[in-house]
Amino acid sequence: MRIWQWLVENFMNGELFFYVIPAVLLLILVLVIRLPDAEDRRDPDADRDKDKGKGLPPVPPERAARHDTISLLPPERSRDEPEVRVYYRDPGSAESVAVAPPTPAEDPAVAPPPEAPRNWRDGLARTRGGFFSRLRSLFEASAVTDELVEEMEEILYSADLGVATVTFLMGEVRKARGVLTTGDSVRDLLKDRIATILRTVEKPLAVPAQRPMVLLMIGVNGAGKTTTIGKLARRFIADGHRVTLAAGDTFRAAAVEQLAAWGVRTGAEVISEKEGADPAAVAFNAVNSAVAGGRDIVIVDTAGRLQNRVNLMEELRKVHRVLGKALDGAPHETILVIDANNGQNAVAQAREFGEAIPITGIIATKLDGTAKGGALVGIARELAIPVYFAGIGEAADDLRPFSADDFTEALFS
Repeated sequence: MRIWQWLVENFMNGELFFYVIPAVLLLILVLVIRLPDAEDRRDPDADRDKDKGKGLPPVPPERAARHDTISLLPPERSRDEPEVRVYYRDPGSAESVAVAPPTPAEDPAVAPPPEAPRNWRDGLARTRGGFFSRLRSLFEASAVTDELVEEMEEILYSADLGVATVTFLMGEVRKARGVLTTGDSVRDLLKDRIATILRTVEKPLAVPAQRPMVLLMIGVNGAGKTTTIGKLARRFIADGHRVTLAAGDTFRAAAVEQLAAWGVRTGAEVISEKEGADPAAVAFNAVNSAVAGGRDIVIVDTAGRLQNRVNLMEELRKVHRVLGKALDGAPHETILVIDANNGQNAVAQAREFGEAIPITGIIATKLDGTAKGGALVGIARELAIPVYFAGIGEAADDLRPFSADDFTEALFS
């Protein structure tokens, strides 16, 4: 009765609200705190049942307990499809498990692109339609004037050839000025000098007698390194070589799955470890596996990195050293993959990566994009690093052995 009287009296004088409002706020606060906890305590099996039929099947408990990473898709495989082994190693154990990665029907990334292989002229159409189209308009001139020479120099600077290369080319033009009577003669001189520069770096990627041959692939993020590895594997396997791919990019999301998809497409063996593993350990295990299995070629993928990050470059040096410990003379090739669209930045990448570890060759990608193409001439003139391949399209066969004459002819045609 006293409580009731107290409530009536406090309600009449308005003091009751000073008690009610804090109580309501406290209740709301408790609900906000408790509800997420209740959500987290949901039965995970119920969620799995709810999502049945969506995406991938659950991981078998016995495999999940034994191995850090496994493929979630062990589909039926036809007899005509090559057997692909993707090894996921259990830390602390020498034992490995062979697991089938996604099939082409289940993973669209595995299906080969529909585009037909391009020729050099078609692949460099955008490059030719850019700054070279401006040069062609100068070449149509009937007389070689001072204004024409100055404008040509300006166009060459905008083509990402680099200061040293443009200075050399314009020096050649000015030395021959007395015999250059028409725009066509200027074009022929430039074409000859550029082809001569590029011939100094035209070199085939030869497979030595020593097996396995180890290729270390390096480059910045987005250069197309993993795709290039897949295309290289395809070429090597078509030539009858047995290839092992090392998934050394252990930090990028889905990098292992991307390389495994190329393993399915090409029939290559893929060696990987758990996410975040030491890339040097992956490379070491891949070489040992290739030696034990009698493989011919090992291609080591690495995480994309900026060339000015000291800690990442030191990690790359470690991978390089560990490969030498795994196999005498390895890596036999250290190949820098550059995005040709990066222009003079590609030259800077080649220079700074070369200061970290010895680079034996370059593969230029995305020449079918908006690339100006001059970076290759600058690299050849300034750094003299061999160019093994050039990517002129999306199809697997669009990774072509570099040809100085074909490249130059496609630019000037």
